[in-house]
Amino acid sequence: MIIRGADDAERSDEEERRMIVNVNQKAVEVAEQTTVAALLASMGYPDRGIAVAVDEAVLPKSRWSTPLSDGARLDVVTAVQGG
Repeated sequence: MIIRGADDAERSDEEERRMIVNVNQKAVEVAEQTTVAALLASMGYPDRGIAVAVDEAVLPKSRWSTPLSDGARLDVVTAVQGG
């Protein structure tokens, strides 16, 4: 099936839709429905020892399966040992 957009460009239904999110003030392009956990893994973050806030709200690890929305702002803080 072909869909026509506002610019009359053709694209297939199967073509993956993309969106932009910001991670620590850096723009990152991801597929729609990307979860917090998938994004963190793709960027090489460990699954332990980090804290994540989405749009300035702390997101507990139990909710990292939440899909991101276009324009979401993530702040990722990594725990560091030492003083």
